[in-house]
Amino acid sequence: MEVFVARQPILDKREHVFGYELLYRNSRENRYVPTVDGNRATTEVLRNSFLTIGLDRLSQNKPCFINFTEDLLFGKVAEYFDPRQLIVEILEDVTFSIDLIRVCRGLKEKGFSIALDDVICVNQPSLYELLPYIDILKVDIQAASVQSRKEIIYLANQHNITLLAEKVETHEEHRRSVLEGFDLFQGFYFSKPDIVSGIDIPVFQTSYVQMMKELSLPYDEINIDRLTEVLEQDLSLTYKLLRLINTSVHKGMVPIQSIKQAVMLVGTEALKKWVYVLSIEESSPVQMDVNPIITKTSLIRAKMCEQVAVRLRLTGQAAGFFLTGFLSMVDVITKRPMKEIMTSIPLDQEIKQALVGTENVYRDILDLVIAMEKADFDKLDKMLEDAEFKFEELFEIYGQAITWTDQLYQDHFSI
Repeated sequence: MEVFVARQPILDKREHVFGYELLYRNSRENRYVPTVDGNRATTEVLRNSFLTIGLDRLSQNKPCFINFTEDLLFGKVAEYFDPRQLIVEILEDVTFSIDLIRVCRGLKEKGFSIALDDVICVNQPSLYELLPYIDILKVDIQAASVQSRKEIIYLANQHNITLLAEKVETHEEHRRSVLEGFDLFQGFYFSKPDIVSGIDIPVFQTSYVQMMKELSLPYDEINIDRLTEVLEQDLSLTYKLLRLINTSVHKGMVPIQSIKQAVMLVGTEALKKWVYVLSIEESSPVQMDVNPIITKTSLIRAKMCEQVAVRLRLTGQAAGFFLTGFLSMVDVITKRPMKEIMTSIPLDQEIKQALVGTENVYRDILDLVIAMEKADFDKLDKMLEDAEFKFEELFEIYGQAITWTDQLYQDHFSI
């Protein structure tokens, strides 16, 4: 499934790129989509930018300005992302209130920068209480009068706030903004938003339901094993969880060796926010644009790798072998090189090496499974010769993995 994000550069006085504003798009047609709910638009931008396309491609890891609705601000969705990568942009229709001030204070304590969008005047008394937590004022220079701009600039200087001139459309408007004291600039004069696309992996709709059901239980009743089981059945959720860890405050902390370890690292409270972000979309089942044969093959490989590891008494590593098989076709699904993908998810180094083709115990078992999948009996004979492993046992494991996968699909797609 192809997904889209529009990006528009934000430049400094030297006309170097400071960051990008990321905007919702639902096709290659580069235009604003006014009918889309704001919560859904922001969550799709977050999901598509951080979890599917990746900021390395989208912004060269420069800061990204993303609009946040009141609901998402109060839901503290932003807090799971890396404050070095995300600038929280408060929309003009958000009500300035004590609750908003409390949210902004929390974001500032966690290191986030906050921008106010579409500022055209500063005559709201409640705005002054919010200003100590604001880093950037985005001023609509087309709508703000000369007098309003003077008042905004004076206020920004009083509070040491960076001024960003948006909707800059001509050389003269840029020159005037520089002379007035603006620090950052955005608009068609520099660049229209351009579209960046990526390939998303569809999620089983029932996976969201199962995850939310488990996470809605009281804290001491949440079962990590059941959460892990749901993720082990859904390649998309697992891949997104790993990408999320890599783009969050957990980046680089622990190399992941199993799905359960990833769940425990993130924690149930963060998982709740994450599932909420991912699940704000139509209630209808996800259309499987990815060939189901590929996703089925990933599941069969995962289960086979796990069970072969158990048979070879590598029980303590079985979850790592499951993960290796599970991710072994993610390059085919996302249409990206496996080496590039491995830089964006925080896997154990040996699992990464196996997935890019380096020989080790994970790769040996994956190759054995792939040989069985392809019915390459000459290769199987050589591989099983010294493994104290009979072909009949491998064939039985293969059959069990197929049955497990077929049952999973039946559970998800039968009416």
